[in-house]
Amino acid sequence: MNIYKNKLINNSLRLNSIANYFIELTDKNDFIELHKFIKIKNLPVLVIGEGTNVVLPDIFEGIVVKPNFNEINFNEYNNTISAGSSVNWHEFVIHTINNNIVGFENLSSIPGSVGASPIQNIGAYGQEVSNLIESVDCYDYINNEFISLNNNDCNFSYRDSIFKKNNLLIYKLNFYTDSHKEHNLEYDSIKKYMTNNSIDPKNITTRDVSRMITDIRSITLPDPIEIPNAGSFFKNNVINKSDIKLDRFSIDELVLWEIDSEKVKVGTARLIELIKNELTKFDNVEIYENHSLVLITNKNANQKNVIDFAEHIKERIYDTFHITLEIEPAVISN
Repeated sequence: MNIYKNKLINNSLRLNSIANYFIELTDKNDFIELHKFIKIKNLPVLVIGEGTNVVLPDIFEGIVVKPNFNEINFNEYNNTISAGSSVNWHEFVIHTINNNIVGFENLSSIPGSVGASPIQNIGAYGQEVSNLIESVDCYDYINNEFISLNNNDCNFSYRDSIFKKNNLLIYKLNFYTDSHKEHNLEYDSIKKYMTNNSIDPKNITTRDVSRMITDIRSITLPDPIEIPNAGSFFKNNVINKSDIKLDRFSIDELVLWEIDSEKVKVGTARLIELIKNELTKFDNVEIYENHSLVLITNKNANQKNVIDFAEHIKERIYDTFHITLEIEPAVISN
């Protein structure tokens, strides 16, 4: 276990954030020492992976814990593949493709680590990671115990799970290798891409799907290595269709997915697109030109800049559509 004081926390928004204590874990034996350190210091704890889905404060007056577990193993007995929490997510997806495992390809090129994937229940292009997870191995750093949660225990829902609010440090995930036999090509942008590029779905391979998803993402979503961002900044709301305020825009101008006879999921990107020209300009943060769900910074932003701009967007959306947006990345406080 390595302990650092006043260390910069790497994050994809490039916010200049310092941790009072920063701990790197490289072995399961480090967990007992970590528990003792946390108990003695009695400070807030933040477990972090690649920092791609967090909005960090200038100073985190607590303990940042970064697990470094990079092993990938197959279990042929129960048809699972396990990956350490610090394995890069896209590299893991490529590993499954190289081993003829179907189901992960639609989640290609999502930034972040394997360990972060169940927290927000990452999803894209008709797939969610919760459909692939068999179990999650964790350590409770407050009660000093190892816990394995099966899929049902994780309470997965849209961009949510049990891991958002507890003392669990994820160090390994176990995924099914045999739950998907066919490719999921039903998402509209996938169909459009195949049509525009004359791709025959009958001859497509898993690797082809992955490359296609990567191409589609690169057109609309910025690479956080090049342009600081935290991915989609707002969730798509599920609300009663009748609650939408329509005095300025018609229902046909919105993007809606029907849930049942009353409820719909509303495409937040479209809502922001309709009103973004009315937004006030803020220092150091703006909406990405190719995707209205993405907020980008100029590397000089702090947490307040980002949240103030996000709240401004939320206010304009509520005033216009009577819809309350919810921020997707975790906003970290002390």
